[in-house]
Amino acid sequence: MKKVSLLLLIFFLGFLCQPTMAVDKAKLRWLRDKPIIDSIVINGNKSISVNEIKDRMYSRTQSLWRKIKKDRRTKVQRETLGRDTLEIKYLYLTKGFINIKLSENFRQLDKYQQLKKRDNDSIPMAMIWIDIDEGSQYQYGNIFIKGDYEEKFRWPLKKLTLKLKPDKPANPLEIQRVTFDMKTELANHGYPYSDVSFTIDTLREQGRADVSFFVTSDSMVRFGDITVEGMDHFPEYTGLRELKIKKGDIYSRKSILDSQKRLFESGYFTFSQLTRSDSSSNRLQPDFTLKVRERKAWFFSLASGVGQSDVKDLQWDFNFGVGKRDIDFTPLKKPKFRNGSHRFSAFADYSFSVGTDSRLITHRYRMRYTTPWTFGIRMPMILTFKIEPSIKSQLGDFTIQQWAFTARTNKWFGERIRTTAGLEYNNVKLDTNIVIPQQLEDISIRRKLFATFRLDSRDNIFLPSRGQLSQLSTEYFGGFLGGDNNFYKVEAAWSTYQKVWPGWTYAIRLKGGIAKEFGTSKEVPIDEKLYLGGANTIRGFPENSLGPGRLEIDSTTSIFDTNFVAIGANYTLVFNHEFRWKTIQVLNALPVVGSLFKKFPQWQSLFFDAGNGFTNSREIKLNQLAYSYGTGFQIVSPAGPIRIDYSRRIKTGRYDVDSRWHFTILYAF
Repeated sequence: MKKVSLLLLIFFLGFLCQPTMAVDKAKLRWLRDKPIIDSIVINGNKSISVNEIKDRMYSRTQSLWRKIKKDRRTKVQRETLGRDTLEIKYLYLTKGFINIKLSENFRQLDKYQQLKKRDNDSIPMAMIWIDIDEGSQYQYGNIFIKGDYEEKFRWPLKKLTLKLKPDKPANPLEIQRVTFDMKTELANHGYPYSDVSFTIDTLREQGRADVSFFVTSDSMVRFGDITVEGMDHFPEYTGLRELKIKKGDIYSRKSILDSQKRLFESGYFTFSQLTRSDSSSNRLQPDFTLKVRERKAWFFSLASGVGQSDVKDLQWDFNFGVGKRDIDFTPLKKPKFRNGSHRFSAFADYSFSVGTDSRLITHRYRMRYTTPWTFGIRMPMILTFKIEPSIKSQLGDFTIQQWAFTARTNKWFGERIRTTAGLEYNNVKLDTNIVIPQQLEDISIRRKLFATFRLDSRDNIFLPSRGQLSQLSTEYFGGFLGGDNNFYKVEAAWSTYQKVWPGWTYAIRLKGGIAKEFGTSKEVPIDEKLYLGGANTIRGFPENSLGPGRLEIDSTTSIFDTNFVAIGANYTLVFNHEFRWKTIQVLNALPVVGSLFKKFPQWQSLFFDAGNGFTNSREIKLNQLAYSYGTGFQIVSPAGPIRIDYSRRIKTGRYDVDSRWHFTILYAF
């Protein structure tokens, strides 16, 4: 719907900005040579400054930096014609100048003028001349809704008009969006043929504009039959069960869009389209056709990539997988609801740290069985068996090997809330050099219940500029479940993102955790404690190096050194503050590869981090926290921001001044 709304706005603006004068052939030939824009002249503006108008325009006068990076906007291009007037009209309309009129003309500098400005008079030069007739500025007056529609829609439609607040600039584009939202509201409740129009009355009171909406709902519509096309490998119910519509339901545009989203999320199709059937003749109960393109039943995967390591700042990951998507245990006799098309897959995962201490840090083997619908509910049940052979842990000075069986499910509530819950049986063997009397046994059986909650209202998962992200995870080990260890873990995080001025985003994160034993257990196992430090928590410190620890003598050198080895925390606290902005696109000016980086915007950031890990809550004090600050540079790729951070520690009674580079992918939060 947002895409459709955008197209309507572009069409509306394009209609307003039709050129009033035809360009003669001689001028077209001159423009074809792409003359350099020497100057931009603005006439007639009274309420909006020249600088603000020029900032909104597409065209730019040439400067040294724009010449270096070969900015095409410094020359008159094909897209230049009409685009400046479109941008300027948009600016004026958003400020309430409903009757704005303007014209744009490209004037050729003669040879004498060019010689005064530069030595070479063979390159054509242009002056952009813009005349503006602002007209009067209007604010919203009374808002009326008239027409023929059911009484139940009176408040929902009225609620949509509350966006048009009195004493705010009367913006025709904003009114057009409200019109579209009204049609959407009616279409989501059975009236897809509704018609909504508006008028703006500027004659009744000087400086005030009354807006009247005219609504005709037409007749109620219901869904007819649904046929499926393109299902060759999977049974038809694999697609039909994902639909939120069925025959006889009241028509809803939202249900159609949600159905297509669910079809994509199911993982069985590379393409899906739910549309009205061409052969459907019943206007009030149209038939629909679901067209799909299936994925292959058998699949093989091979993936490799660089990412953030929990040991070093960089790791190289490899993943191999094989699986089948159409396992079906449904009896030949069709039940009322078929729950087939289960999935089975097997994976092998390997990760290597990159740098001076390169080594294997992860090798894991998993088998997974997934039933997409559980007891007729769209809530997948995922059964996983994994084995992790003995390896030095990423978290501390110990080796670990384990195997586990996990059963989990997840559920979406709307578009923003996602929950996960499950049960795990885990067999763990630890071999540690750290003497912990309460953990004499190196093999333990752990049984846990876990659940997560995630509320995400960010406008973009990679580069958010507004919204919030709240996360809560809980794990309960032992107790009534049995097992050798009794403890629980709770971790919570809250992030918020705000635009502080155009192009700048201020981001804050608060994060904390607790790992606490209970019952007969005297200590949380070392591999289940909480660890901090590194590119995604407190920058300026090595990964997992903060919190409680011990000094270890390194005898491998001629001079005995002492190293601090973290042993995990029971309490953690993290504060992150960060400013982010789109920086000067320096990489665009590079030879050969500069054109590639034009597709990948470059951003910059300033950050401040604070936090630490603690053994007990009494240790949580300001003078016990670690502090750091720094700056970062990001290249926004299709897979997310590629990030390089330089961080410097702040000297405290506990930590000395030091600095560290971090290279990873995605923002820290």
